[in-house]
Amino acid sequence: MFLTRMKGIIKKDLNQENVLIYGAGESGVLLVKESKINPNFPYKIVGFLDDNINKIGGKVYGLKVLGGLEKVKEIVEKKEISKIIISMPSVSQNKVSNILKEINKIEDLSVKILPNVDNLIEEGNLATQLRNIKLEDLLGREEIKINTKEVFDFIQDKIIFVTGGGGSIGSELINQIAKYNPKRIINIEINENASYLMELELKRKYPYLDYKTEIASVRDFDKLDILFNKYKPDILFHAAAHKHVPLMENNPEEAIKNNIFGTKNIAECCLKYKLESVVLISTDKAVNPTNIMGATKRVCEMIFQKYSEKSSDTKFMAVRFGNVLGSNGSVIPIFSKLIEEGKNLTLTHKDIIRYFMTIPEAAQLVIEAATIGKGGEILILDMGEPVKIYDLAKNMIKLSGSTVGIDIVGLRPGEKLFEELLYDVNSSEKTSNNKIYITNMENEKVKVDIEDYYTILKDLIKKMILLV
Repeated sequence: MFLTRMKGIIKKDLNQENVLIYGAGESGVLLVKESKINPNFPYKIVGFLDDNINKIGGKVYGLKVLGGLEKVKEIVEKKEISKIIISMPSVSQNKVSNILKEINKIEDLSVKILPNVDNLIEEGNLATQLRNIKLEDLLGREEIKINTKEVFDFIQDKIIFVTGGGGSIGSELINQIAKYNPKRIINIEINENASYLMELELKRKYPYLDYKTEIASVRDFDKLDILFNKYKPDILFHAAAHKHVPLMENNPEEAIKNNIFGTKNIAECCLKYKLESVVLISTDKAVNPTNIMGATKRVCEMIFQKYSEKSSDTKFMAVRFGNVLGSNGSVIPIFSKLIEEGKNLTLTHKDIIRYFMTIPEAAQLVIEAATIGKGGEILILDMGEPVKIYDLAKNMIKLSGSTVGIDIVGLRPGEKLFEELLYDVNSSEKTSNNKIYITNMENEKVKVDIEDYYTILKDLIKKMILLV
């Protein structure tokens, strides 16, 4: 019997990967404890890594703390480590991001992360709950802190319209708004498939939510007028728009019809029915625009500013931010698909940079920005540090374990090497949330009579269609 048990232990050791735990704290100790009592634990924990100099050289639960980040490569090679488990739930995302970037440079080394205790499904089976690195981990974005009371007071018992609620941002806005006890949410969306999937999701997550989908286009003023009269909304988030830069370069008349005239229709209805607040979802591409999509979104901002001047009842405001991770048609899902197919990633320029935030983060901040705006402002979300897309592509390849390459194909029509968020960063005004700023309103002031341009744009659309 003794020999049988010994054989089992030896066999287990032979089948186990050598791992290090980064973080010699309570959660790391939980993993070590589990490794000793769980016969199916898949890893052999060799020791700890920690950046606390007081812990280095000592022992935690019988295992040595071998060193910190500066020694990680040396320790990995010496101890023949194949995996590192990050177990640092209380450490900032910035710190985790810096650790991951350093570890990522080491060949043939994979990384797993132990979720926060709050996110654990069951405390006694930690090994199966270790997750792979996400791109969000590499961005180093800190957790968003919003003023929950302000948002609750803003949303509770209100009738909320969301246009484009089947899209990436629109759907997340609906999910976030649903948490704050609205009286009713109405999704105005032209895409019936996305709308149907959204309904299924909300019925599952919020069975008692009063939610309604209206299939409608923001181009159709008469239909919008009927919907506003029918539901009498209090607040509207305008997320419906054409956002794809190269496609809009080839179809400028569609960008003008949908983005500019669609926004004008929304603003006109909001003014007529005296909504409390209206929020336009804008983009960093509206700053010094070099493409049709960005130019139309800048005009949308101008429309809201002009309607703000007309109204003393309705607060019109725009919220401007950059790219969101994993949104429909964005670089992340495209890269993921190529990696999955074993094809090289295509990149337009090696030096191209973009700002990124997660979809939930963007939606949370948009809703809080709506509580801050007094009317007429363009509010800016702090996107953190810009990300080099070439580095992003390399990290995605590394994280997937793929060996595909990267092809540089040249900038597309209307594409910038870098995006801007403000005309003048230094003169932006701080708000009660350190992630939300207000632009210098003098710089953003609309200096033309935008009404004069509607007729010109309508004539231009007709000419564009004739040229097709």
